[in-house]
Amino acid sequence: MIISWPEWDKGLVIYINQLGNADWDIFWGFSTSIMAWTPLYLAFLFVALKSFTRRRAFAVITTILFALALTLLCTEIVKEIVQRPRPVNDPEVGGNLRLIIKGYGYSFFSGHASNSMAITTLFICFMRKRQRWVYAICLWPLLFGVSRLYFAVHYPIDVLVGWTAGFLIGMGIYLYMGRTLLHYAAYRETVPHRQ
Repeated sequence: MIISWPEWDKGLVIYINQLGNADWDIFWGFSTSIMAWTPLYLAFLFVALKSFTRRRAFAVITTILFALALTLLCTEIVKEIVQRPRPVNDPEVGGNLRLIIKGYGYSFFSGHASNSMAITTLFICFMRKRQRWVYAICLWPLLFGVSRLYFAVHYPIDVLVGWTAGFLIGMGIYLYMGRTLLHYAAYRETVPHRQ
């Protein structure tokens, strides 16, 4: 698909990428690794299990996993339709970048940004009345998005659209599925167990 992308988008990714150095490369590399975020995923699981009954926690976890799957699917479909090359692979931009990691596939829109925002949105929707600190996890998608720009594997528009798509998918799933599953789980807890 041929789209005319704004020049500021290219200039900003070059600027952010050029701010880096070897020390920051290590920080940003670690901040996007699965090892860095595994404790957060486990914390999400632990908080859900401690904040809800078993059935309600299962409803929360199921909803989040469904949102993750839907977000991954939507991201990949859009990437295949739009086919925007990643900055590191774009001949117009690539020569001006510090190559830190190799990007594969297409750029628009950022899967890291959309997935992290969808999960964050859902987790906040489910936990906002139970855990006051829950809004602090907004730092997670912010870090993911900035890391994508730092490594020049996405343009700023890719990250902004990823965050927006993740938020909309997260809210839509919460409104149309998450609340329903949570209410159903609460209802099932009131029904006597049949032998």
